[in-house]
This record gives sequence, C-alpha cells and structure tokens, in this order.
Amino acid sequence: MNKSVGIKEIAELAGVSIGTVDRVLHNRPGVSKKTSLLIHDVIKKTGYKKNNAASRLKLAQYNKIKIAVLLPIESLLKEHYWFLPLKGIQTAVQELVDYGVNYTLLTFKMSDAQSFENQVQTITQSDFNAIITVPYFYNESRTLLQEAKKIKIPVVFIDTHQEFNEDNYSIFQDSHKSGTVAARILHRIIGDKGNYLVINLNNKNTEVQDNMKKREEGFRSYFLNNKKSILSKIETLSTNVKNLNVFNLKLQDLLKSNENLGIFVTNSRAYLLPPLLSSEQFKNVTLVGYDLNERNLNLLKEDKIHFLLHQQPENQGYNAAKGLFKLLTENEDNSLHLTIPVEIFIKENL
Repeated sequence: MNKSVGIKEIAELAGVSIGTVDRVLHNRPGVSKKTSLLIHDVIKKTGYKKNNAASRLKLAQYNKIKIAVLLPIESLLKEHYWFLPLKGIQTAVQELVDYGVNYTLLTFKMSDAQSFENQVQTITQSDFNAIITVPYFYNESRTLLQEAKKIKIPVVFIDTHQEFNEDNYSIFQDSHKSGTVAARILHRIIGDKGNYLVINLNNKNTEVQDNMKKREEGFRSYFLNNKKSILSKIETLSTNVKNLNVFNLKLQDLLKSNENLGIFVTNSRAYLLPPLLSSEQFKNVTLVGYDLNERNLNLLKEDKIHFLLHQQPENQGYNAAKGLFKLLTENEDNSLHLTIPVEIFIKENL
C-alpha cells in the first residue's frame, strides 16, 4: 500500500466519512465499536501513520496548552534543589513553544499546607490543561486529584511518591531503594566497627518528609538483611535546619570514640554539615547526601561531601512537561509513569 495514504483514503476503504475516521484517530466519542474496529483494521492493513507534527502545529494554531506548575517557593532560588525540576520544565516548554505550550509557576510554602490548598483552588478555577506538582501534603494532594478529575485535567506528581486511589501520573525515584544504596556504600567504607548517623534535616516547623522516612527505612533494611549486629550502631537525628547546634553536639559526641563515622543525609542539604567539621575530624567521616545542587557540587569537588545520590530532578521536570504534551496531543501516557534509577556521583565522575 502506498505510504502516502491519508485520512481520505482510509475513509473510502472503510466506507465511512472523513469525520468518522478523524473521531477514531483522536479517540473521540460518537463511533460504534464495530465501525471503530473496521477503521482500525484498515489503518493496520494500509500502514497509515498519523502525522503528529501536523496535528501538533494545528493544535498550536488554534489552542494553547497551559500547564500549571505548583512547586515549593524554594524553586525560585537557583542554589536550591527545587530550582532543578523547574529548570527541566522550562527547557521542555521552550522546545514546545511553537506547538502552543506554556506554563505558569505557582508556589507554596513547605511549612504551610494551607498555602498549597490555596494555590490548588487558583489552578482549578482557571483554564489550565494540566498540572505538574509535588504530593508534599497527602490530604491536600488528594483534594487536588479529586478537583482535577471534575474538570478533566491530568495531574503529574514529581519527586515524591504517594499511594492514591485517585488517578494520577508519577515520576519519581524509589526512596527506599536509594536508602539501601547509601547503606551499601557506607558499609563498604565504614565496616562493622564504625558508627552510623542518619540525619533528617527538616524545614522550620515541619515534620520529617515522607521521602526522608522511606530513605532511612531503606538504609536500616540493608543492615537488617545483611548485618543485624550493626543496627545498634545506627543513630538517627532529626533536626531543624535553623538548629544545627543539636547536630553539632551529637557529632562531637560520636567523634570522641575516634571510630570511623558514616553520615547519611536524607535530603539535598548535605552542604550544611561540612562547615561544622574540623579538618582533623573530617578524616574519620564519610558523608553521603542527595542531589547535584550548586552547594553540594562545590563540596563534592573539594572532597567534603564524598558521595551524592542523584534523582535527576531536572529530567523529572522535563519528562513531566514533555509527557503531558504527548498525552494531550496523542493520548499517549507511557512517558508519565517513570521510576528514576539511583545514580551515584563522586568528584571524579562529575
């Protein structure tokens, strides 16, 4: 069959109108199951390929795809973790601008669930076509999904994975698995005789985030499954980023034994710890943290952070925006169900 076959030829071969073929190609209602199967059979036999580029340009000519991006207010700070997924979203939108794609950034405070809920109301009362956000607050995120379902717009969660009954898309890294990776790294260096310290550095006036809890669970599960005797050597300290003196006191106490110390920071703030250590103390410390933000990178290059686990936040944002475009233009959602692999960075492989 001639590869230049188009909708007109499909309609003639199937004995239907061009409009009926168009409805089937775009998954619109109004076509019987029997007719739909007939058209799909003709499409298969002719080898017809939908011209997605033309469809997208047509979409851009008549409509705009408006994406609401709801991220923590820290996404406005270049040195902060949340700037990275925003950067990925911006890159994707720039690539798609000729197809009518744009985005609006709205922010919330990680210490204030109400600020998230207020922005959800703003989004659902506007004319957005899709939403990219973080399920930081479980109940409020459920409300978002319920409201989005009413107005029939897709929601993509990035960074954090939560189990919801409501339909949603998710791009994230397995936090439990990444914690296990951190434990394996530190155990190979610190061994059975050293000490281990898990640090959960919270935002002001907030509880330990779900991701951080899962990472610690993964960390401990490694020793539970491989070296149960070491569990008693693992201490956990959850402290406020504004109150690092608590960490400093614990650190000084642990270092008195002169045994090697493995420190696992369960979020992107590992950069806060090296300034608290003297060069002499640092000889006995191995520090593992998360993410390639600017301050972490500088300390990794200086050997003051030894390992960084990377969850590709920039790619998460990029894939979310690109995936939504594909969903809205082709009804294809495969790229919106992604689990990000755990990458390990040291200064030599930057």
